[in-house]
Amino acid sequence: MEWALTFAAFVIGSVFGYVGHSVLSRNSKDKSQNKQLEQTQLEFSQYKQEVSDHCDDHDKQLAELTNLITKVNQKWHTSANVLTAVPADKPHTDAESAESSNPSYTEKAASV
Repeated sequence: MEWALTFAAFVIGSVFGYVGHSVLSRNSKDKSQNKQLEQTQLEFSQYKQEVSDHCDDHDKQLAELTNLITKVNQKWHTSANVLTAVPADKPHTDAESAESSNPSYTEKAASV
């Protein structure tokens, strides 16, 4: 009868040991996974901030580029008007009249 009690105690101890080990390993797994999740969330928030900063810099550069292109376009337009304008105090000669009546010359001037 003594061996039956010893065997029953061994079985009950084994069951309790297995259950206790399972519970403890789950808790340690959960803790490990929570730490890993927090680390991943921190890395993700840092990455989001880096991407946001990069996009802000990109927007600033595009705004500067747009302003520069606008200035170049205005100067181009002003220069084109100055170059295509006929001075009012200069009399027209026959050669200039022939050039102004030439369609290819006027097309080139108009395209500028």
